[in-house]
Amino acid sequence: MTQYVQEKVEKLERPMIAWGLLGLIVALILSYGFLVNGIIANTVAAKDAQSRIGALQGRVAGLESAYLAAKSEITLDSALAMGFQPSSSDAVYVSRSQSSALTFNR
Repeated sequence: MTQYVQEKVEKLERPMIAWGLLGLIVALILSYGFLVNGIIANTVAAKDAQSRIGALQGRVAGLESAYLAAKSEITLDSALAMGFQPSSSDAVYVSRSQSSALTFNR
């Protein structure tokens, strides 16, 4: 096949143009293969990312249900048993007013 192409190119008036076009066709085929390979790699990476997202969403859902279960078990008696103290009645809150100065509210 190579010898056939070479003989046909040598018979042309301007073989330089024919070799240039042949080289361009080969370059386009190689770049097409490279780009298809990149698309396949990106598709595989996207599928892997989607599966990881699903696993993480399942883990977050499990943690949320454990949090809600633990939150529902907290009572005043259990908090006192863990060493927490009731808050005093004179709680102080700090806020920023429109004049950008800090104020204390009781």
